[in-house]
Amino acid sequence: MHPTNSPFNIQHSLFAFPNAAAFGKVLNKERFYAGARNNRKLKQLFTSQVARVTWMYKLAPLTVNLPATTDVPEIEVIKIECTGSELDPAVLLAIDKVIPNPTIHELHAGGRVQQTAGYKRASEADVKAWVISHYVASEWLAVDNSRRPLPQSLNLGNLYAGLLRSMIDVPAGDGETLRAHMERHGQVLAHRREADLITKKMNAEKQLNRKVEWNAQLRLVNQQIQTLTSQSTQEADA
Repeated sequence: MHPTNSPFNIQHSLFAFPNAAAFGKVLNKERFYAGARNNRKLKQLFTSQVARVTWMYKLAPLTVNLPATTDVPEIEVIKIECTGSELDPAVLLAIDKVIPNPTIHELHAGGRVQQTAGYKRASEADVKAWVISHYVASEWLAVDNSRRPLPQSLNLGNLYAGLLRSMIDVPAGDGETLRAHMERHGQVLAHRREADLITKKMNAEKQLNRKVEWNAQLRLVNQQIQTLTSQSTQEADA
């Protein structure tokens, strides 16, 4: 995933975070790669692609007036100032592994900003570890673009679901949890990549019979995408 050019950008305004939740702590980039298994590569990425990392907001019961849930005791908003137009997903993953609690990232580059996040939950095998899904993202917008209020929510878990669902271009199914929604979206992404690959092979194929075979495979994959994306929608429920 490259947050800079994600094809799944459906949010046309950024969320505004309340001043009461401001934290504003600049973080030492070294904490995200020191001791990591591939720390040499991570260090190079943080050095070449990241100017500064700031823990901007802490969305907590006292700062947003919403009760915590077992899965979401607090939501952290991390600002990443990029040195260029690309940010390797390994950078986001490294930050998410270190920062406690579910996280929303704001990427800033060249006068533009994008909000992005992966679904982050405590590991069922190790309570001290995090399981992080693929990343979803808003579109890139000007830094001075107007922002919208946070989604109306009953608790922090509901707020987290609303923030993530706003960045998913596949609607939630009736009664579908955030986890199931993200997993289904991951399946859609895999099928879309497969469809792109088949299309390239079909366009490059010179033999008519092989083109017909590729086309049949493409129709099948597109049917699978249609099945996965045709569920009815409802508000975030987790």
